[in-house]
Amino acid sequence: MIFYHGTSLENWKLIQEEGILFGKLFVNDKLISRCTYLATDLNEAKCYGDVILEVEYNPFKRKKMNNYVEGCWQFRVYEPIPIQNVRKI
Repeated sequence: MIFYHGTSLENWKLIQEEGILFGKLFVNDKLISRCTYLATDLNEAKCYGDVILEVEYNPFKRKKMNNYVEGCWQFRVYEPIPIQNVRKI
């Protein structure tokens, strides 16, 4: 399935360097957790950054690794998404 992720140019460079799409949440310079938000609608992703990524992801393959619900507008993925499944559009 195709989903979308909005991010900054700076974060897009970090994603490419790491080789995975896997968001980072920092609090006081300490990494607290990792997850990636994916949007089901391209226009929704545009609200979150100037760089829009098209992401191929199967939310049914490992259901425990995401909170996808049919009809949702956005959901979280708790596993790294390989860069091969990500395309800047």
